[in-house]
Amino acid sequence: MPEPTIPKQADERETLVAFLDYYRELMLDKCGGLTKEQLATRLEPSTMTLIGMIYHLAVVEESWFAEVFLGGELGEPWASVDWDADRDWEWHHAPSMDPDDVFAAYRRAFIRSNEIVAETLSLDQVSVRDRHGEHWSLRWILIHMIEETARHAGHADLIRESIDGSVGDFREE
Repeated sequence: MPEPTIPKQADERETLVAFLDYYRELMLDKCGGLTKEQLATRLEPSTMTLIGMIYHLAVVEESWFAEVFLGGELGEPWASVDWDADRDWEWHHAPSMDPDDVFAAYRRAFIRSNEIVAETLSLDQVSVRDRHGEHWSLRWILIHMIEETARHAGHADLIRESIDGSVGDFREE
């Protein structure tokens, strides 16, 4: 997979989206070439898996951009989940799924997130819904998603290395 380009001179929106896209693609690259069983590998004592991280990031993207920022509802399968019964449902459910379905869900989520960002006039626009009694600017949500995705990319580095010794950003095919 070719490494996404992050422009060295761009406006704030383009720069933030480029950094987020970089980490999104890096997450998918960390899963490339692995079997379903390898994608479900845990690095003890953590219960995190690569496939669980991807599915988690898919719901987080949809939650922050479509649900919180736009004020919409979570789509399926998220809408039918009993989150009170299992707050980490996506992490637990993903290993039983077809990996291609998980990767597709993540791509759909972040493509939609990018559409929302592109359609919003200002990064200063605040979310329709509140979370914990506060509204969030689109700028804050973008930076939070960069942080969340980059943090999980670090987790993915460790898990991937434990599986097959692969290290670094963007594997050579």
